[in-house]
Amino acid sequence: MNQNNNNIIIFRKRVLPYSETFIADQGRYLSKYRAIFTGFNLDQSGLTLLQSSPRRVLEELSYFHGLHKLLFRSGFSVKSRWLNSLIDDNPKLIHAHFLNDGLDAITLARRLNIPAVTTLHGHDITKPRQSRRLINDGKVFFTGIDKVIAVSDYIAQHALAKGCPENKLVKHSIGIDLERFSLEKSESKQPSLLFVGRLVEKKGCTYLLQAMHQLKKKYNELSLTIVGDGKLKESLQSQSTELELNVNFVGKQSAQQIKKWLSKSWLFVAPSVTADNGDAEGLGMVFLEAQALYTPVVSFRSGGIVEAIEDEKTGLLCDEKDVLSLADNIDVLLSNESLRKKMGQQGRERVERYFDVRKQCKILESIYDDVCAQS
Repeated sequence: MNQNNNNIIIFRKRVLPYSETFIADQGRYLSKYRAIFTGFNLDQSGLTLLQSSPRRVLEELSYFHGLHKLLFRSGFSVKSRWLNSLIDDNPKLIHAHFLNDGLDAITLARRLNIPAVTTLHGHDITKPRQSRRLINDGKVFFTGIDKVIAVSDYIAQHALAKGCPENKLVKHSIGIDLERFSLEKSESKQPSLLFVGRLVEKKGCTYLLQAMHQLKKKYNELSLTIVGDGKLKESLQSQSTELELNVNFVGKQSAQQIKKWLSKSWLFVAPSVTADNGDAEGLGMVFLEAQALYTPVVSFRSGGIVEAIEDEKTGLLCDEKDVLSLADNIDVLLSNESLRKKMGQQGRERVERYFDVRKQCKILESIYDDVCAQS
């Protein structure tokens, strides 16, 4: 146990999905505070993320975990091993990720008599909250939370518009572990593009396929690797076949494999858009990962992407769904090796300056300090 007993709870309902490396890293690289990963259920897909980090999971510590969870959410005091173990840890605060998890974190914080912090990442705040229940949840959340962390200015503006008090809001990006992104850039012999993301409307993969079709005559050996899965996979495969494109759908890949794809691809192209339901990129960790591996980014000027990428310095951006401009930007970088290398280098330098998880964790700890002092 931390000799200063500066324990904090990192809360996710499911501890911890494999895609949430950024949450695991943030907890792991705290130096002043000791993170205890806490939630209702254990997510087997992300066990390797936790490594030796301590965890307190309801389903592991309480036999009737479903009943306990229901009672807990209903506001009843639950004398469970789960709560008792957290009391024994004597945490200073609880830090949840995403708004819905923040609601449960507020309930838990009241049980433990500690402040609650929640990071908003994207869809949890950008989607229109139309039903009465969701509107009421927002009121409960912003009233009960002690500090709201927005990963970008874009998310901060949405939080304010949804009722977050300005004095409770702070912008802070998590960052990435740069030591894990230290592969040398080694471009493939033939021009290659990489897409990484869920195959859903927000990620805009269909516009990338349209842009490739525009470029096919000039770059007949151009290839695209699509990493990820989702409900649009079949339609995207059909579109690729119909347009006679050189596209390789490789499905979900490990973090290590994605790094290898990034290191050899000429460009990272992820033209995210604002979906019909309001979902948009809050910041986009994979955009930071691409830059860390000296890979220029081509995308749309959407959501928090404009903060992850410095246009004309570390990548090229254009308006959402502007396929011709997207194709032109890809063309500019494919045809200019020196510009690709220059942007790649500037991307690495920018991530080192602004998105190093170790530096960002020091800033986060100062936020914790302020919250604890105010409480």
